[in-house]
Amino acid sequence: MQTLRQLRRTRDLTFVDLALLTGIPARVIAEAEYGMRRLSRGEAEAIALVLGLSPAALLPPPPRPSPQANVLPLALTAGLAATLAVAPLATDVAPTFQRQLQAALLNQAGAQLIAAIPTAALPAAVPAQLAVSPARSVALATPTPDALAPLIAPAPPLVPSPTAVPQFYLDETGPHGCPVQPSSGQVVITQGYGVGTHTPAHIWGAIDLAVDGDGDGLAEPGPSWYAPVVATHDGVVKVTMNSYPAGNHVSVITLDGVWRTGYSHLAIVTVIDGQQVRAGEVIGLMGSTGFASGPHLDYQVWRGDVNIDPTALVGCGVR
Repeated sequence: MQTLRQLRRTRDLTFVDLALLTGIPARVIAEAEYGMRRLSRGEAEAIALVLGLSPAALLPPPPRPSPQANVLPLALTAGLAATLAVAPLATDVAPTFQRQLQAALLNQAGAQLIAAIPTAALPAAVPAQLAVSPARSVALATPTPDALAPLIAPAPPLVPSPTAVPQFYLDETGPHGCPVQPSSGQVVITQGYGVGTHTPAHIWGAIDLAVDGDGDGLAEPGPSWYAPVVATHDGVVKVTMNSYPAGNHVSVITLDGVWRTGYSHLAIVTVIDGQQVRAGEVIGLMGSTGFASGPHLDYQVWRGDVNIDPTALVGCGVR
């Protein structure tokens, strides 16, 4: 398993770079790398977002439950037994006592609890499942459905759920799904296919995507910067850094070589050449590298050598 230091360095990020992207002080990141402190869940989630990982990869494994975790503490058992041993119980207390005994049948400490109760303290309403011998031993019979009925809530009726449409899928028309996945706001198309800098379409055909953070239908730089960019299909990665006009550019090519998607102007690339990725996996963060007037994603789809209009595939609104 790679350490935080190895993960940061494979992305060619310094302490300061990672601190600026996550809002976490560089000193905290350095202490976490050298084992001087543990990351909080919020810190792990922020770093994982930048590195394109699951937060679980940066958090320590959860502690294993103790084998005795489900056993009542002896002090609590003794306290319950002492409470139940006070004089003969009144008739109106018997139903409550019966429910306590039924619940005791369902946990590991039931035998301890019942064995500690003096015989004189047992009311006439003791369930038939309990047979107390003269030697104070307790035999627990299998509870009947009638005895457990008050303790078990009825199961809700099964309602068939509608068939969910996958967020990303590849069919004969191309890879479906939006390559920009912001934590808030909506993704809009800021420049359409085959217009402006996307002409001629058979060479430069693409669409530009950015994030509308306030719901007015227009993209804003603030929510667009560093928005996660994901692969829209499975494939193998090819990375080109500092190119013109695409800036930091990632291509994802299907294993059969039929489909290829391009992601340009990335601020940070979180994958490396030859890496295999799955649909929906983060490959970089939106930026403004190369020939760009502001943070956005230039998204291209190719079938072989034919450029495809991705407008209907991404499911995003037009500005």
